[in-house]
Amino acid sequence: MNGEQLIALTVFALAGSFTPGPNNTIATATGANHGLRATLPHIFGVPFGFSTMLAAGALGAAALIAAHPALATAIRWIGIAYLLLIAWSIARTAAIGDRTLARPLTFWQSAAFQYANPKAWMLAAATAGTYMAADDAFVRVVLICTVFSAACAASLVVWAAAGAALKDWLKCGTRLRAFNAVMGTLLAATAVWMALE
Repeated sequence: MNGEQLIALTVFALAGSFTPGPNNTIATATGANHGLRATLPHIFGVPFGFSTMLAAGALGAAALIAAHPALATAIRWIGIAYLLLIAWSIARTAAIGDRTLARPLTFWQSAAFQYANPKAWMLAAATAGTYMAADDAFVRVVLICTVFSAACAASLVVWAAAGAALKDWLKCGTRLRAFNAVMGTLLAATAVWMALE
């Protein structure tokens, strides 16, 4: 991969990672409700899960899904249902540290969620089609996974820190309840948008 391709990949990875989506919404809500430290499993789990998706895409998983529409449909609806479940859990959380409802996702939950995240599949398919078809496939896949992992982690740290910065302000009155209702609604709206696409 030459320098121009690496720059283009980095810009693509940053744009795909920093734009609003399910992972960033979850990171922001977790940071606001439980603090930045509680978001660390999500911050590490997302890049790991997405990197395994990229590696699977390089091995032909993206082509397999494209060749089997029923499989793509199943992944899509599982992802939508899971997003709605998380959205409901976040929207119902009413107090800082309320761990009975919107508990922070674990490392493995965050990693596995990437396989049910339609935005992640769209990014993985676009990346596989644009950047992985060349010589030195192993080196290229490692480089792509590294770039995306760094971009994902940076994005999640920023979104989680933004949520955590609001934590003290949200303790007053019904602010947290309203914030969580908005975050849950945004996540649900993402799921609905994906259902209608």
